[in-house]
Amino acid sequence: MKIGIVGRPQVGKTTVFNTLAQSNAEVGGYTSRGEINLSTANIPDERLTRLAEILEPSKITPATIDYVDVAGVTKSDVEQAELDSGLLAELRTVDALAHVVRLFEDESVPHVDGRVDAERDIESVSLEFAFADLQIVEGRLDRLRKQYQNQKLPAQQNEIRLLEACQATLESGKPLRGLELSTNEEKLIRGYGFLTQKPLLLVCNIGETQLEAADEILEHFTKYEAEPQTAVIVLAAQLEMELSELDETDTEIFMEEMGLRESALERFIQTSYRLLGLLTFFTINPTEARAWTLREGQTAVDAAGRIHTDFANAFIRSETINWEDLITCGSYIEARSKGLLRAEGKTYQVQEGDVLLILANPTN
Repeated sequence: MKIGIVGRPQVGKTTVFNTLAQSNAEVGGYTSRGEINLSTANIPDERLTRLAEILEPSKITPATIDYVDVAGVTKSDVEQAELDSGLLAELRTVDALAHVVRLFEDESVPHVDGRVDAERDIESVSLEFAFADLQIVEGRLDRLRKQYQNQKLPAQQNEIRLLEACQATLESGKPLRGLELSTNEEKLIRGYGFLTQKPLLLVCNIGETQLEAADEILEHFTKYEAEPQTAVIVLAAQLEMELSELDETDTEIFMEEMGLRESALERFIQTSYRLLGLLTFFTINPTEARAWTLREGQTAVDAAGRIHTDFANAFIRSETINWEDLITCGSYIEARSKGLLRAEGKTYQVQEGDVLLILANPTN
């Protein structure tokens, strides 16, 4: 999973990045136009730790998230409908966008537009991304019409009709994530990496003094969740970054004192998984206990392919058990004797928390 962190300048994007990625990228001031922060963070999962206690493997490998922090979108970008091409290219590769929206007041960090206005900022960034997508759509349509103006090739005509629908959607002020597409249509335009088609997580960045009002702030901004593939969370990024730098004992004390039920990282990951329709499955053997990410609805063969391409091609079956059942049994042998280790075929849809043993034909 790869998530792009975007927003206006001076909203706390890099602070959010540091919190999530356990990084120390420089914060404050304006990020230079070409600067991009990249980091891969482990996804904490207590289930993996407990599963590892069964076979005591020599290695524990958690699932990961890639974070991309890019320069802030300025007012001039919006007015000129122009973003840095390198920034756009990087964002088109991500699975989802996390738009950091500033709600905190801080005189030492003035807002680039003079005052804090979260809804204005949401509209500004959305407009910029819509312009960027529209440029791609119009350019591609122009080339297709010139190239096939005297031909009626079905594939090209289908692409033209689909891009025309994208154009109409963007020109009406709506993001492409709200456009209903068939599986084939989605595949047809997937390569463009349209920004407004990507799932969107609005991250409301509040100050420490606003913590008591966090629920009210969340309630106000949940109106955006009425839009397709959009979710909202509220966090105090500066506070959470300081929290992420503490050891486990101090973290628990600090969270209790501040009235925090869970860390920003936990909320961010949980919400991102729901937004993207992801789940976690596990593999465990004497060598390694590992967590893997899969999309909801994908099968045991897809899971085998995540582990190794050869496993998918030579798939026979998977032996499957829920992680809690395996921990209760204490071993695969006990789980098999109780009939809890099930044999599943190619069409089995993997469930959250499944532990899989993939059986495949040996390769030459």
